[in-house]
Amino acid sequence: MAKSNIQLGSLDYDTIKNDIKNYLKDQSTLQDYDYEGSAINVILDILAYNTLYYGYYSNMVANEMFLDTAQREESLISLVKPLGYVVPGKTCSKARIKVRAGGDKVPKYTKFPGNNTSGTNYTFYNIEEYILDADGEGIFDVFEGKSLIKEVPLSVDAGTQKGFISGLDIDINTITVEVYDEVEGVWNLWAKVSNVESGLDEFSKVYWLERSELGFFITFGGNFGSETGTQVGLSIEENQSVRVSYIKTNGESGNGIGSFGVLASAPLGNAAIDTLSLSSGGTDKPDLELIRFFAPKWFAGQDRAVTVDDCKAILAANGFISGTETVDEQVSIWGGEEMDPPRYGRVFVTLPDTLEPTQIASAIEILKQKTCVSILPEYIGSKDFVLKIGGEVNYSSLQTPLSRQQLLGIISQRLEQQYPSQFNRSLNSIQVSELINKIDRSLQADPFSINIKCSTEVDVNPNGSVGTVNFNNSCLVGSLVSNTFTAGYIINASGPIRLRCVPNESLDRKGYQPIQAVEDADGLLINHGVVGSFNPSKGIVKFNSGFAAENFEITVDSSNVGSNSFDIKENMFFKLDIEDLTVV
Repeated sequence: MAKSNIQLGSLDYDTIKNDIKNYLKDQSTLQDYDYEGSAINVILDILAYNTLYYGYYSNMVANEMFLDTAQREESLISLVKPLGYVVPGKTCSKARIKVRAGGDKVPKYTKFPGNNTSGTNYTFYNIEEYILDADGEGIFDVFEGKSLIKEVPLSVDAGTQKGFISGLDIDINTITVEVYDEVEGVWNLWAKVSNVESGLDEFSKVYWLERSELGFFITFGGNFGSETGTQVGLSIEENQSVRVSYIKTNGESGNGIGSFGVLASAPLGNAAIDTLSLSSGGTDKPDLELIRFFAPKWFAGQDRAVTVDDCKAILAANGFISGTETVDEQVSIWGGEEMDPPRYGRVFVTLPDTLEPTQIASAIEILKQKTCVSILPEYIGSKDFVLKIGGEVNYSSLQTPLSRQQLLGIISQRLEQQYPSQFNRSLNSIQVSELINKIDRSLQADPFSINIKCSTEVDVNPNGSVGTVNFNNSCLVGSLVSNTFTAGYIINASGPIRLRCVPNESLDRKGYQPIQAVEDADGLLINHGVVGSFNPSKGIVKFNSGFAAENFEITVDSSNVGSNSFDIKENMFFKLDIEDLTVV
């Protein structure tokens, strides 16, 4: 019996053509045609191409309608517009400098020329006036710009309340809008807000930013015919003067600039400039994955920091999270209720150590303005924790031309690629063994043969005091050990000492076991007494003062037998060490 419908279930060209061909062969009117060598084969090609084209087109149209699957930048711009998220164009590279002997202040938009290692010159500007101290010194950020557009008139349509600035090489974070008050005779600075901003009325001096294909629209307030007649934001009157300033940037090419100076004609005169950090963070286009991640959270938070994701979105919007790395590589944010013991009413933030103290203070101040009244943001510095992967990986020399050393090199490379240094990382021996076994068929890694230890450096203050260390994981009882180090003033040792848990010592009622300092001298083990305590179930280590004269490293084993796992969380910063892994 002839088929009544063409069976199409694929977007593969050859499959589509064969489905059409089989359908035609089953029809009584076209049974005797040569479908391979005749002109009808050309018609089949056209039909298959047409079907494939429209199938592909429909699939792409459907994908571009949703935030999770859209691939085109224009689609994402349109999708996130109702969420109040403005997609940037290029972003300025930012450097940190110190001015010495600069007088009283650094005027806004002072030029600071700099160059890269090849000698290419770039110009940087400070976008805010900076008051120097009594010695004429000050530390602040400067932003790269191929051109400075300063105080140019903006034509605003009184009906739509819109003005337009052309160019996607504008860093939207450098835009300032000023409106002239004819009554007072002064230029007033108006604030940029999002469409989720609350508390606005008809007197609010604000504007909104909207991206287009050729630049950015600046929109001012009005009621625009709303039924309630409620106006949001102050309107611009007919012929009222408006001016804008902004920086057009070279984007990514402005990264890595240093050796800053001051133009001879600048107000700073002969001031000396020290480069505290090379320029970084410049981008040529927005990161689409970051847009996908942050836009819904930006809208959900309504420009407030209620959840951890809200805090991340706000920090990203203010330039503390760039598009060059994933979010978890750059920031860790957690609620105090997650800690042991809990600290309710706190949200803790850890940012990279590359940021200056003033930048960290700025980030915390921004969060304070956005969090609920009962929630207080608090900064905690990051602490490096190294996960050491050890054990043996079996291999069969008959199944690979590679040597053991070559296989170990490939394993090391893959592990480093899979587990880069970052915040918020989980690692277990099952994941490691599965990854190794996929590298080469000759390799056989058993999770029970892979061990993972966690270590960190313990800081000793000049007065001999030692802080508490929290591994934030359940650890194996009695597993804490240290490297050898110089003893402090309370220990009379003839050589280096090391730490270990007291053998066969049971836990006290709070779950702690004592840590003792020992010395290996002339083949004898000398006990120098208890210097701290270790809670294996919580991973907390407490130390006494005075036993150490230098920093030392402590290492613990996981209590998770079989999976052998560690979770890097809170202010812990993950690093990987695979020196103890061997191929046999």
